Amino acid sequence: MDSTLLPDYSPSVPAPDYSSMPLPGEHCIQRTARQTLYEHGSVSFSYLENGMSLTLRGCREEEGAPVFGLCSTVHGEFEPTDREKIVSVAVKLEGHIFIKEGTRVSSTLLLSQQRTLWEMDDTETVCPGLLPLSVSFPANYWDKESERFIRLPPSFSTMRPWRAGVVYTLSIVLRKKKCSLFCLRTARDLSMDIHLQYKPRVRPPRPAPIYFSSLKQCPDEWQEETWSINSSFLHNGDSLFTAECYFFLPSVRVFSMSESIPFHLSFSGSISWLRREPTPEKDDEGELFDGPIHVFLVRQTTVRGKHSKAVQEEILGRGSLIVGDGAILDKMSPHEAVCVSWDGALRCDMPLSCSAFNTPVLEVKDYIVLSLVNPLRPMKMMEADAHYAIPIRLVTHPWIDRS
Repeated sequence: MDSTLLPDYSPSVPAPDYSSMPLPGEHCIQRTARQTLYEHGSVSFSYLENGMSLTLRGCREEEGAPVFGLCSTVHGEFEPTDREKIVSVAVKLEGHIFIKEGTRVSSTLLLSQQRTLWEMDDTETVCPGLLPLSVSFPANYWDKESERFIRLPPSFSTMRPWRAGVVYTLSIVLRKKKCSLFCLRTARDLSMDIHLQYKPRVRPPRPAPIYFSSLKQCPDEWQEETWSINSSFLHNGDSLFTAECYFFLPSVRVFSMSESIPFHLSFSGSISWLRREPTPEKDDEGELFDGPIHVFLVRQTTVRGKHSKAVQEEILGRGSLIVGDGAILDKMSPHEAVCVSWDGALRCDMPLSCSAFNTPVLEVKDYIVLSLVNPLRPMKMMEADAHYAIPIRLVTHPWIDRS
């Protein structure tokens, strides 16, 4: 092709410089730092069984057990005995979900990784006296039923609604020669099993605002949930209980177990539903409710068997409400509409061992539940128009600034 037919190309404009640091006159209103995948501890554990010694290094300790985090590697050394009789040594990391439904126990395999540490060859060598080992936890596992990768669940144990648990085991498998002349087997297997705790440190992607304000520092800092109540659960003669409930919560929806969850609640409805029944000690107008809507923090555990499932709900905390300045009510007609607002906070008052997680056979979910009923009953037993559930997630550790 004749070069004279080609168009002229001018030099490209250099790409602009990008930086996470604000320029003069700018300021950062929100930042989500990249989560660190690898966690390293500094605790060592030693185990002795039948003359064999196993040492695990680089882990954390919780309640006297070795704990490993997201994508952690189990490092250690194994010291065997009767080395001249050993044919091979292997390390195996396994994870299972066990569910006991009545007298029947089912098991779901999460992972099974095996590595050979040493194996006898044709030279008849003797097994070394010290064998280093390393095996890693994956971030996900392959679920055969759903045919997809699922985040590896943390170690977990519960007695309700059924007995269930997520268990991880590290095994040292030895194959030894048989010395008996009357035994047909040429080798026998020995195993040294250690239970490990897999507990990733999960943190919110960004901090939650401390309190509700009409002036937003970030446009999507808060998220609104609207509950249109048209309930026959609370009735006044033949009339239904009708109202609008506007619930504002931090849009991050992921919260640390150790921190309060701020929220703002607005309730719009007839003033007759905001007042208690008149009593001889009160005037004819009655007194203002402490809160017509009750706010709860709930953890729901679902266990699925082969032919059925069971659900258990636990109340982790109750919301405290502070009536806003706009809730000062004068004498009003019983059927006059009124809007009352509260600022509030929720806190987890129960000790939790892990963050919420989800697998096809065992799942743990967290909710903020708005309810017309106090005390709260299990959601599956409540009238659909008497409660409103908002999914959130509770995690083990608070947000930290990694910038």
